[in-house]
Amino acid sequence: MGTEVKSRKRDFLKPRNWFGRPRSSSRASSGRRISTSARASTSSHSDASLELSRDPLLSHTSERSSRQRLSAPLVESQLAKFHLTPPLRTTKSQPPPSTKVSDLWARAFTEANDETQKWIKKHGLDSPTGLAQGQIKEVIKLIESNKLSEQNDQPWKIEIGNQKIIVREYIADAVAFITMVGDAAITFAPPQASAPWAVAKAVLKIPVKQIEQKAALLGTIQWFARIVRRGQIYEAIYLYNAAATDEKNKQNLYDALLDVYKTALELLASSETLFDSRIARQALKAVLRPEGATGKVKDLSRKEQQLSLEVQACEASQSAVSSKQANDSLKELKKQLDHISSPLPRIDKGVVKLLAKVEKEELEKLMEFISKEKFGKSHAEVVERRIEETGNWLLANEHFRAWQDVPSSSAVLCLKGTVGTGKTFLTSKAIDYVKQTLNASQHDEGFAYFYCNRGTSMQDPMVVLRSFVRHLVHKCEIAKREGRDLGYKDCKDFIMESLNLYSKTTIILDALDESDITTHNLCTILIQMMEESRRPVKIFISTRPDRKYIKAFQDRRIITLDASNQQDDIERFLDEKLYSTESFMERSQEAQDEIKHVFATRSCGMFRWVYLQVRSLENHITDDAVHNWAHKLPRNLTEAYDQLWDNMRGHDDFDVNLAERAIMWVLCSFEPLRSHILLEAIQYAVQGSTVVRKEKQTQQQILSLCQDLLTIDEERGVWMLPHASVAEYFESRGYTNWKCHVFASKVCLGVLENFWPEEIEYETFAEYVGDSWGRHVEEYDQWLETTEGENEATKADPDLTEALERFLGSPGESSANYRQWAEHDEKRSNDFNPNNLSLLAACQYGLWYTLRDWWLNSKMTIEMAFEKNGNEETSLMLAAKSNCLPMVKHLVDLIDVMDQYAAENCVVALNCALAEEHFDIMKFFIMEAKVDVNLPSRSKDGITAAQVATDFSPATLQWMLDQGLVDVQRENDAGYMHGNILITAVYRQKVESVQILLKAGANANAVVHKGENGSPLIIAVDNADPAIVRLLLEHGADPNLPRTGNYGSALEASMTPRGNERVNQKERDEIQRMLLDAGADPTAVSDRGFYKSALAAAAFWGEKEIVTAMIDRVGAERAIQVLRQSTYPNIQRYFKDDEDVQRWKDTITYLGQVGVNKETLRAIGLREDIELESTGLSSPGKYLLDYPKLSNS
Repeated sequence: MGTEVKSRKRDFLKPRNWFGRPRSSSRASSGRRISTSARASTSSHSDASLELSRDPLLSHTSERSSRQRLSAPLVESQLAKFHLTPPLRTTKSQPPPSTKVSDLWARAFTEANDETQKWIKKHGLDSPTGLAQGQIKEVIKLIESNKLSEQNDQPWKIEIGNQKIIVREYIADAVAFITMVGDAAITFAPPQASAPWAVAKAVLKIPVKQIEQKAALLGTIQWFARIVRRGQIYEAIYLYNAAATDEKNKQNLYDALLDVYKTALELLASSETLFDSRIARQALKAVLRPEGATGKVKDLSRKEQQLSLEVQACEASQSAVSSKQANDSLKELKKQLDHISSPLPRIDKGVVKLLAKVEKEELEKLMEFISKEKFGKSHAEVVERRIEETGNWLLANEHFRAWQDVPSSSAVLCLKGTVGTGKTFLTSKAIDYVKQTLNASQHDEGFAYFYCNRGTSMQDPMVVLRSFVRHLVHKCEIAKREGRDLGYKDCKDFIMESLNLYSKTTIILDALDESDITTHNLCTILIQMMEESRRPVKIFISTRPDRKYIKAFQDRRIITLDASNQQDDIERFLDEKLYSTESFMERSQEAQDEIKHVFATRSCGMFRWVYLQVRSLENHITDDAVHNWAHKLPRNLTEAYDQLWDNMRGHDDFDVNLAERAIMWVLCSFEPLRSHILLEAIQYAVQGSTVVRKEKQTQQQILSLCQDLLTIDEERGVWMLPHASVAEYFESRGYTNWKCHVFASKVCLGVLENFWPEEIEYETFAEYVGDSWGRHVEEYDQWLETTEGENEATKADPDLTEALERFLGSPGESSANYRQWAEHDEKRSNDFNPNNLSLLAACQYGLWYTLRDWWLNSKMTIEMAFEKNGNEETSLMLAAKSNCLPMVKHLVDLIDVMDQYAAENCVVALNCALAEEHFDIMKFFIMEAKVDVNLPSRSKDGITAAQVATDFSPATLQWMLDQGLVDVQRENDAGYMHGNILITAVYRQKVESVQILLKAGANANAVVHKGENGSPLIIAVDNADPAIVRLLLEHGADPNLPRTGNYGSALEASMTPRGNERVNQKERDEIQRMLLDAGADPTAVSDRGFYKSALAAAAFWGEKEIVTAMIDRVGAERAIQVLRQSTYPNIQRYFKDDEDVQRWKDTITYLGQVGVNKETLRAIGLREDIELESTGLSSPGKYLLDYPKLSNS
């Protein structure tokens, strides 16, 4: 470990916002200021629209009242307008001024029903209750006391309807909201306003123990607090603003407020019954979904709806009378209404602690490594094409509002529509809504989105998952350092870690039906991750209705697109793209009417069909032509594409062949091809097993030839399919995926053989060929594998096989063209070195079915199977990674697995299969090849297959144990960090694997001789992993047993921060308590470790609180004896900031006060006489104490 304390690198997650208030107990401080973010208030945006759309308690359809002052269309337009205008960032301002005293609450108290009157008297609420400020402060204290403690036996998710409430998050949100409202109310609450807060205080004193009871209690109080605060502001704006509101509207509002206040009192008066443990869950459901409730909850909900209508009426009359005279005080009050209705800004401590300050350039490199898909570009393209106000109906849809309503719940929303109905535009609307909501205020929420496209890599599930990682992950240096792409497990682990870190995560995926489900089913993956997440996850997916995986959404909310909800959006499109154009207005009125009639009656909600017919109208000039056009319209998209196809096929055969080459390249290229690359690619025409080069064409010529079947993305300059439905049409015409890959493979191999340039320029077709030929053949080979089980297996294309064998040469003696390609760049030379061994490429790409005769008839040896490339990978390892079982079997047949050298190499290949989750290959190695899962591999880490299983697949580990294959007690002498299988599971922080191993009899006290930490407990402590520490202690781990490694005890390890960042401090504090409770001896002195004692370690890092606790426990005399026998590490000690320095100095002062002399303090590295160096850097620390320099001076 040298002279530095170990600093294990962690993956840091990229938060949605970088600064803000963490959700913690400090939130309750009445003196703190709330960060505000609200939508700008205008006369057209009343608070009623806010209530109907933002408030989770009011988001349901109300019954129309005879007292309704606004028409239904106006109400709906208000609602739609609100959704189009997410909250805007506002600056902090002074509190609103005091308002006139209201008699409404006093009347509500006296006019409430008899049962409520009895309850009021019982709790002494019929007499003066003191100042409002005092009552509010007491409510806040009671709210804080209802925060959840860490109780493992309580449920953390409750299903209500189509949503799963994350109870801890719900309670935390409720506490934060009530505290925020209380803090705001204190600033201008008159003494007479204390009565409702006294009611809240009385209810909060009801004893509740179960988690459902607490959730129901706090949810009800949150509702009540919102009513109190809103009512106070409504009164100030509309009832006591003399010049603004119509008197009749004022009276109606007064009556509506009184009704709400009385009903709210009556609801809280029944709280002892409402929060009874036997019906607490039903009560919580009623509070969250009042539209489905009965009794007082539903009654209050209805009356709030009526209040909303009266507020709209007052707002309308106020705006009409004095919209230009609104003073600053009223504006401030309206901003307060926005705060009440907007999501509370949340920055979780976990996110704050894990922020890594990475230089922008380095961050961009990391993002490029994770995923090359620039997710923002696809979105920008869609938004650019989306007509203004398209999709407003979606944001006002009840299912969409319900999906968003409860921030602390996990929910899935599926947008279902047939091909061409505009799902992508609607998805982009949802993306903009979430983005703008998050941008309006600081949140620590995760947000990721992706557009799946047919015909490019963007339909690959792994590309989608990597893109989500790119959104959510801030740092993932490990995979980059190891020189490998992020695999499925990497992506899933990173995303799961993100989901559990952010306070809430929203994932939006467009065109799920375009995602390939051959290897990974994105639908299943995302729902599974949502179910496993400890934090709320919102998933929005658009798809077609005829997909098998749609069954996964059968119990979820589904919005179905049809003509009824799309026609308005289509009309907007037609107004902008057709009806408002000069060419349309120059037509006769008769022609205009006929065209409008066609689109009004024939579009059937299909955007794509409408677009194509608008385009086709350009070729119809006269009224007769328009009439003829209207009577020959295609009935559906397929017929529309038939017309385009027939137009293309009408050209000369050579031109048609050119168009077909362009179509196939767009369908199968692994990334959208830039225009100049595609134009070069289509020059090459296949002739048998080789290619010929034709003359070059222009971009416009190809666009004219393939009109509306191919298109150019102008912003990125790449060729694309104009719509997903085009890909399906091409497939129906015989352009299947495998045929396109056969074509691309032949072209690439032909270029490599006959047209390979001496110098490969960046972003050229030659560069694409060099990177992609093997992947195209691999795609075809995998398709051949799917036909293997059929009655007559499909034979490989003979021309392709011939070209491939010619390029590769023999397995051990490659062709000159192959060697030239393999030497092209550094990465390739590592992957395929030695370049005479073409077997490496065949294994890398898993080419078995295309090369079956090549494999069976060529000479291969065990030396070839085990020869390593520049990345230390053997052909057998590459075959295992490529998941080609016949190839693995063929290579293993060359090997004597009883030979130690061969067996160790087989273990490495088995580990590769485990890491890639290729279970068929894993079972072959274990069950048929008889590879020992306890045998260390022939690699630098010396890890066993059983140890790999702990990390990548607990289910496989359990299978191995069930088969009696794993020796859980065996020490692995070959591994540096992996002394035994339990240590590996602990080191990798795999709780499930640790549980499995302990249940199988693994020794929690096993001491190993290899590894820097020596025991499972010390590793768990060093990882700051309370869950695993608790598990080990519960299974008998002794914190005081002698250890090997770099720490003298588990308690000493708990004192050392990871590197110089004070991360995971909460977890370390919890671990220290657990260790001390388990009998850890704070006075133990060891002959090993950097400090020799836990006390010295705590002192060195300035942990005064724990130092004080330990000295209080053992006494000053014994503590001084321990410190005299201790030491310190000879490292560069960084101090994060001035506060860190002060903690360190306070520790020195305290130790001096208890009798530790200066000589002992110097012996443990505490030297206050030394002036710290200023680094001028925030990372690794602002100040430096260089102990090595001190030692040499």
